Amino acid sequence: MSDSNADSLIRFMLPGARVRGAIIRANHLRTEACRAHGLREDDQNSPGELFTQTLIASLLLLSISKGGVRQVLQLDGNQGPVSRILGETRGNTVCGYVDWHEGPSQHRSAQKNSTSPLPWLGSPVTISTVRDLGFGQPYISTVQSKAEFLADMLVEYLTRSVQIRADVLLHHNTGLLLEAMPGCDDEHWFSAVETLAAIPDSALDDEPENILKTFEPLGLKIVGHDDYRWFCACDSQKMAQALSSMPAETLNELKDDNGMITVSCRYCGASHSLKPKQS
Repeated sequence: MSDSNADSLIRFMLPGARVRGAIIRANHLRTEACRAHGLREDDQNSPGELFTQTLIASLLLLSISKGGVRQVLQLDGNQGPVSRILGETRGNTVCGYVDWHEGPSQHRSAQKNSTSPLPWLGSPVTISTVRDLGFGQPYISTVQSKAEFLADMLVEYLTRSVQIRADVLLHHNTGLLLEAMPGCDDEHWFSAVETLAAIPDSALDDEPENILKTFEPLGLKIVGHDDYRWFCACDSQKMAQALSSMPAETLNELKDDNGMITVSCRYCGASHSLKPKQS
């Protein structure tokens, strides 16, 4: 039974181009993520748009990893109002956060007249990824990009760091990724990206199943569906463990009159009131 609060990612293959891919329209994810972080959901020129696309990108990256169980995508800047945007996909759940240099309230609704990350993060943007395969050490990679749009930054990352041929499309709530499979030569690859480029922006607000019809001449074959939803696994026990590593002097400064410490989860904004253990 499908989750009514989840968004479905469709995995597909294009045998005629020797390409595989994934597509998702993340309406629920955008709503929950923007709600959790006080961002405008209805403004495509707001940081809520970039945050949503970062979350979408993290799950698209996980969809192409071989047996991966966790994928983190982190964007860092130093010249804009936003210092960091992070998206994390773990299994079939997605969460993340937005860090501000200062004064976030005056920027959350600012009209930047651009869906580019650059007005919010500055340039260059440092892209860091963590891919956890579930065994051994996670794979960590960092690259810098001066590309104007997040999709182009991801293609640059995949080419330089992962060393795969891929193309990424991010449009509002829609994310689509194409990846070359073994045997995909230049002619095959061109046929796939040419078909992708021919999709008009107006069609990208349609349902994913209708968008994929564009690829039918390449032998479109649906191979699976995965549901993703916004979820943060924070709880009081985890917060208490985090506090246990802090110096006693710092903990005493944080206590209220009742000896309690209130901490907020940066991923979802939930508050937890804790009484730290006495050392």
